[in-house]
Amino acid sequence: MSSPPRATVAILSIGQMGLGIAQLLQAHDYRVITNVSDRSRATQERAISTGIELANSDESLVAHADYILSIVPPRDAIATAKRVEVALGKATRDKKGELYYLDLNAISPSTVKEIYASLSANAPSVRFIDGGIIGGPPAPSESEVSGWTRPDVPLSGPHALHDAPIDGAYLADTLNSRYLGEQIGSASGLKCCFAALSKGFTALALQSFTTASSLGVLGALQEYMDVYNPGAKQKAEKSIVGCTTKAYRWVEEMNQIGQCFAEEGGFRAQAQVFRQIAGVYDGLADVVEEKGTSGMASAGGVVQALGESLKHE
Repeated sequence: MSSPPRATVAILSIGQMGLGIAQLLQAHDYRVITNVSDRSRATQERAISTGIELANSDESLVAHADYILSIVPPRDAIATAKRVEVALGKATRDKKGELYYLDLNAISPSTVKEIYASLSANAPSVRFIDGGIIGGPPAPSESEVSGWTRPDVPLSGPHALHDAPIDGAYLADTLNSRYLGEQIGSASGLKCCFAALSKGFTALALQSFTTASSLGVLGALQEYMDVYNPGAKQKAEKSIVGCTTKAYRWVEEMNQIGQCFAEEGGFRAQAQVFRQIAGVYDGLADVVEEKGTSGMASAGGVVQALGESLKHE
C-alpha cells in the first residue's frame, strides 16, 4: 500500500531542469503539479508522461500548491512571479498553510529583491525564498547514497525552507539545499558568482576556438592544450558542445551577472563585459535557431557553424 503524498509542489516551468526536479520530488513522495496550458502539446505530453498533474489555470495551481518552484529562463522570472500574484488575487486557496514561493532563477540580487518587494506588497501571505541552482538536472544514480545525482540549491531569506511547517525540512533535504541566511539576494548573488566562472569560461572558449578555427589552427591549439592544460581543453570542448541548446537562456543570465557585479561587487562600468558575453551566446542561439544542432556534436562543429555565421554578419 503506497503512502499518501507529502506536500504539493508546483513547478513553473517544465524544462530540462524543471522536469528533473519534478521527477526527484515524485520519487520522494511529493505530489507535483504544473500549468502548461499555454505551452506546446509536446511539453504537455512530456509532463503527463512523467505523472505530473496538469492544472488548467494559474488560479487552480496556486489554490492547490504548498510550494511553488519558479525555474524559468531569467528573462521570464519577473513575469512568472507576476502570474502568481495575479492568480492569488483571483483564487481561493484550499490549503491551511502558507504558500511558499521559491525563486530558483539565475537572476541578480536586485532583480530578486524587485520580485520580493512586489510579492510582499501584492501577495503578503506568500513566504518568499531566494534561491539558485548550481549543477545539472537531477537524475537517478546507483552510485549515490541518496539514489540520485542532484544539483546544489543555495537558499536565503527570512523564511527558511527547513522551517516550513508542511514537510519543509524533508523538502529542503530532498532538494539538496543549503541555507545561507536571512538576506534576500544572497543565494541569487552566489549563483551569479558561480555562473560567471563556469559560463564565462565557456564564452571565452567559444571565442578562442572559433578564432583558431578561422585561422586554420584549431587542431594546433587543441594539441598545445593537451600538453600544457589538458583539463582546460576537456572542459572547453565539453562546455562548447553542451551550451548549444542552452545559449538562449544564458543571454539574459549574463546581463543579470553584469548587474550583480556592478551593483554588489562595485565594478560599475567594468561589469559591462558581461553584456559582450551575452552577445556571444545570443549569436550562438541565433545559429541554433536557424540551423538546429545538426553537425554540432563536437567542439569543432560548433565553432565552424558559429564562425560561418559571424563571417556573414
